[in-house]
Amino acid sequence: MLSAELIKATINVAENDDQSSFQVIFRHFFPGLLSFAESYMKNRMFAEEVVEDVFIKLWEGRKMLPAIKNLNYYLYVATKHAAINYLEKNRRNNKRFDIEELEEEALHFRYTPEDALISSEALREIEHAINTLPTKCRLIFRLIKEEGLRYKEVAELLGISIKTVENQMTIALQKITSQVAHIVPMRKIGGRES
Repeated sequence: MLSAELIKATINVAENDDQSSFQVIFRHFFPGLLSFAESYMKNRMFAEEVVEDVFIKLWEGRKMLPAIKNLNYYLYVATKHAAINYLEKNRRNNKRFDIEELEEEALHFRYTPEDALISSEALREIEHAINTLPTKCRLIFRLIKEEGLRYKEVAELLGISIKTVENQMTIALQKITSQVAHIVPMRKIGGRES
């Protein structure tokens, strides 16, 4: 669900062609979409190009924004298709994609603690624990916990079963919990949502 600020920005973009409101939407979604596109493309430069194209199309079709019921899901699906189309188009053109892979950047972990008792050190440890998850596991965790997608939406988005999403979340939560158990009091880091 979008925050009140994003809902207002979406309305301003659709009704008033408000570029500053579009920047609010862009700044909110761009980092997550970039990481998502990069997981498909294995190249940050190409991923940036794809995500920028998604936002250009969003701006061009801005009058339709109020009709999009789940903007978060819509943008991830659009990014997935744009990345796949980009890769297929460039393969057909015989362009090489064996460019040396960039090391994955640390995903920005936007964890909001239930209270202010968790220190910045604990947050760094949690972020580190997330960043050490296997790539697909980390992506699923991020889509669910940071982007607010449901298990079913993630399964559809990634073309996997809901059971696989559940299993990956269980693995992620177990690994994170075991790595931060020494600094975080017994607290529920995440829960199952279906």
